[in-house]
Amino acid sequence: MEKRIHSKKTFTLPYRHYLFHFKWPLVGFAFVLSLLIFVQIKLTSIFIPYIIEEQHLEHFNKNIIYPIVLLNNDNNTHRLNMNYYFLKKDELKIMDDIYAIKKKQKVVLPSIKNRHKPNSYLILESTTVFGRPRFCSYTNEQIFGRACPYRNCKYTCDRTRDSDAHVLLMHKRDLNYKLLNSIKRNSEQIWLLWHDESNENSPEINRYKFNWTITYRISAEASIGAYGIIILKETPWSAQQFDSWIDEQFIKRHNQAVWFVSNCQPKKRLKKFRSLREFYSIAAFGKCVSSNESFSLNAQVQSNSKCQRDSSCEQNYLKNSKFYLAFESQSCTDYITEKFWRTLALGAIPIVSGPERENFIRVAPLHSFIHVDDYTSDEELAQTLNLIATNRSIYEKYHHWRRYYDVHHEAKDLDPFRFCELCYRLNTNTQRIWYENINDWFLDKC
Repeated sequence: MEKRIHSKKTFTLPYRHYLFHFKWPLVGFAFVLSLLIFVQIKLTSIFIPYIIEEQHLEHFNKNIIYPIVLLNNDNNTHRLNMNYYFLKKDELKIMDDIYAIKKKQKVVLPSIKNRHKPNSYLILESTTVFGRPRFCSYTNEQIFGRACPYRNCKYTCDRTRDSDAHVLLMHKRDLNYKLLNSIKRNSEQIWLLWHDESNENSPEINRYKFNWTITYRISAEASIGAYGIIILKETPWSAQQFDSWIDEQFIKRHNQAVWFVSNCQPKKRLKKFRSLREFYSIAAFGKCVSSNESFSLNAQVQSNSKCQRDSSCEQNYLKNSKFYLAFESQSCTDYITEKFWRTLALGAIPIVSGPERENFIRVAPLHSFIHVDDYTSDEELAQTLNLIATNRSIYEKYHHWRRYYDVHHEAKDLDPFRFCELCYRLNTNTQRIWYENINDWFLDKC
């Protein structure tokens, strides 16, 4: 039995004693997994009511996670939509998992034969979340959501149940390494690491061999709704409702972009802002920009010191400008944060940089955003922004998706998606997983 030896404590790797029984080639593993997910997707498509418009039909087999537009939208359909998210994500993460296995970041093994599956699952909040209890006062319905297709997951904060819980949920910022060292680990128990930040180097966490992660990375065991999510409207807008909305927004919103920035370290995005503002009006706020660098067409303009991020002032700018600079601080794969989702939710068009374009296409409709990498110069980008802002038919093209979709970007709306996915994973996963080098896995795509 292989063991990893450390100065203070020896940890037996979970399931390692089964490793010599399973020498599956990676190609074979990928083929079998792809086949299973293909069958699941096809079976799901039989039972999902089909599409309103041809443009949505072509999206069904593309690399997108958000659900297709359906003919009816009752609660049962919502459940099928959640299954669609989960199945589609499983399809998209195959290559990422193979890559992580090759890089020895992650170990994925087949299940043990005749292994007993419990009828219900208990998830224990084993640490605080940013120093406070997170879900201790919530009901199971609030945590997992009314539309979750699985109803057999329970959540507890009773730490006397750490031995019988199926999952120990630990928030990375709140890890107590002394406590971790004292836990007598059960190889059947899943250690789940929750971490939504990017590009943090923490090699010390490798020794604990976490089984699963809940984070923004699509290849995590739970990732849907990390910072935001596209969902189907309960009732799609009629053509008349949509035209009326476009007319109102096109007239009231200023031909300008807005930017609120507080982290001055990512110099690349500051450079991009200063270059773009030479060709296009940008109202910028925060300690990273001086007042003479900001130009606003809003008659109600406030000084830099008064208009703060997450304030009513910021919301006012977002609701009255046509664009927002949703520049990410990092270029990590799948790292698309609340600034992008909040912009969509408040009716503006996000101008994005950081992760590659394909990362955004996976989670948001085409023509819902503008990626700076699509333009050869900032002058060309500025010309495009001006064209969109002054031509109603082109402006409408960037909002057409709003007829059918809404955006969630607040934690109270996102948490049920995240924890429903966790419950789905508990009910359907048959593989044995642990992270051999979880720190490298987090840093590798940054």
